[in-house]
Amino acid sequence: MDSAKKINKLFIENSEGKLVLPNFQRGFEWKVEEQKKLLSSVLTLLPIGSILLLEGEKNDFATRQLCYSDEDFEQNDECLYLLDGQQRTSTLRAIFSNLLGDKDNWEEKYDNLYKALRYRWFIDVKKLQSEDVFGYDNLKFKTISKYEPGQIYEVIVEKKITKQNKNEWFHPRFHKEESGNALTGHRLKNLIAKRASEAGLVPLYDIFDAVNIEEKSLLEYTLERIANERVNKLKAEVADGTRSLVDLLQASTPDIEDLIAEDNEDSIAFAWSSLATDWKKDMFNYLKGILDQEMHVIQLPANEISRATAIYESINKGGVSLNTYDLIVAKAARIRSERTLTQKIIDQLQGEIELSAGLLDTIIGGVQTTWTSGIMGTFGDNKIANPIRDQYLNLLSIFSHTNYGEFGELKIDLIKKEKQLEISSEKINENTEVTTKALVRACAFLQFRCGKLNINDLNYKLMLLPIAYILKSDEAWANRSSLAKIEYWYWSSLFGGSYREKQGQRCIDDIEQLYQWIQGGENPFESRYNRILNSEDYSNLEVLLNQTKDASIPAAIHNGILEYILSTQPRDFYPEKEILLNAWDIAGEKEIAFSDSVTRNLKVEDHHIYPLGADLTIGQSTREIRTRKHILNSPLNRTFISDYSNSLIRDKSPEQYFRSLTDVTTWRHSINSTEWRRNEGESIKDFHERLLTSRYNKLLENIKLELSNLKQVREAQLS
Repeated sequence: MDSAKKINKLFIENSEGKLVLPNFQRGFEWKVEEQKKLLSSVLTLLPIGSILLLEGEKNDFATRQLCYSDEDFEQNDECLYLLDGQQRTSTLRAIFSNLLGDKDNWEEKYDNLYKALRYRWFIDVKKLQSEDVFGYDNLKFKTISKYEPGQIYEVIVEKKITKQNKNEWFHPRFHKEESGNALTGHRLKNLIAKRASEAGLVPLYDIFDAVNIEEKSLLEYTLERIANERVNKLKAEVADGTRSLVDLLQASTPDIEDLIAEDNEDSIAFAWSSLATDWKKDMFNYLKGILDQEMHVIQLPANEISRATAIYESINKGGVSLNTYDLIVAKAARIRSERTLTQKIIDQLQGEIELSAGLLDTIIGGVQTTWTSGIMGTFGDNKIANPIRDQYLNLLSIFSHTNYGEFGELKIDLIKKEKQLEISSEKINENTEVTTKALVRACAFLQFRCGKLNINDLNYKLMLLPIAYILKSDEAWANRSSLAKIEYWYWSSLFGGSYREKQGQRCIDDIEQLYQWIQGGENPFESRYNRILNSEDYSNLEVLLNQTKDASIPAAIHNGILEYILSTQPRDFYPEKEILLNAWDIAGEKEIAFSDSVTRNLKVEDHHIYPLGADLTIGQSTREIRTRKHILNSPLNRTFISDYSNSLIRDKSPEQYFRSLTDVTTWRHSINSTEWRRNEGESIKDFHERLLTSRYNKLLENIKLELSNLKQVREAQLS
């Protein structure tokens, strides 16, 4: 059934719990620019598309309220499920309604509101640089429909609401005068209107209240102040002789010339007042009229409820608005649940897990038995990080289409969209917990064994898949030799260049080969071991010294070297106290006592071991060196140290700096500090090449030694 609904009616139905989002809908995705473009169209009274509603009852689906991520929402017994049009409807609701509350409840609302909606929107009526869209210059309101959205776009202003700017006048917590006196009710509205009018900003977030609440609104207060202030300025311009009183007032007061001739001050004053009142009234009616615009509605009857998610998939499958994950979420919702698929996954991602003995063995100088993947950035703002989301789909497909440890049906097609969308609702819900558990374990492995700080920094995202597949097994998770073999595979694959191309097929092959090796087969990765930091045009010495014309240092190698060093838990460069660096403390910003008087959260910086500015020639600068292919920008000249240590050593000369570094400090960084001094008569070029080649050899030796030891762990357990 096709019909139309006023925007205001949609807002009321949402407030009353009648218009709701089924929980299989994705979260709010639009960026500020997309919201601004929609607002431009709405303000110029252009059509803004259709929405699809489904008639239903309270318990047909788990639901949530428009704009908020919180699922604790009381819906009406009879309701309308919004199947399509969430982004537009949520945008309008957030722009024209006060969703952020006031000083008493703003923080709770703020936390539940999607980040992209934490704004308050305004029209800048004083912006006269281009077109005087709203007739502010002479207080003659214009016909807005003659303008294009692009012209309106220029006068739209958004103010971001943060927990830091809570004393700004547009913030929901604002409630005090400069003297410190707290205000409420109309006195507070009047103060906010005063600040808004000084900036020439008309608040849009008050329009819904202005339409539906009888008391005087913030919008009215603001328009009144802006109009009165403009009248005073126009009077001054008339007095200065720069504006004509007749031209300004004749439209609203046709007999103004007679009144002037009669020197009728009261009538002229009334004419000025009428000018302000008429403009305020026209603006107010125009803005209220925005919510009278109608949206085209397609409303499906309740007997279509069983096909709701299928309809949702159908209207989105061929377009670009939804991705594969969104469609999987919709399909999962065919089986009634109080929690969305996304929330179930996030619950697991933020939950604590017990670390296996094999991971605990790696911790130096401390005991940590539990861990949460959230410190690796696996989710945020009620969204799952892309690497986790994508590998969830891949792993879910593999677990749903094959039996664990059986590889006859394991094909590359399983990690493609078509096969993923074939997964049944039952399989999605049945396999989500074990899939997410495997991914969480893989993230823990990457942090504790491979120095990975954030999952979004994983350059080859598909390398997560073989790790997670193996760690589905509780036996592999608890087994030291299994973890040793995974680490052997990881570093040899990363530094040997195995994932440079054909990553999809490579990861599928590696799942089977790594599994078979762990089960007692022969090592299939020795050729990769032999290519560690020696893969042509990728990780060999020539590339790492920035000496190739065509090949640049891959981000995977730059990050990999830093992370490998971090995985050894090196000592910080701070000379007075032993502080060991590790990925989990850094990711968690653990509080560290650097001295008796200095305690701060642990943060690291990508540090140039040999300072860039130490050998500058005339005309050079460190800024120039940082931005070009200079040998000292090589990862062979980089390591992580704490930002505090960096602040202590950044002004030292190389001689002072290296003299303060002991062998104990530098050995896990693969640095021999005695070699990092320039020999007499040695050119800068030869010096740089020698010291970085020395570190390359040391790094290569340490990596291969560690991987050989990992291999021996496996062999010892087999014997």
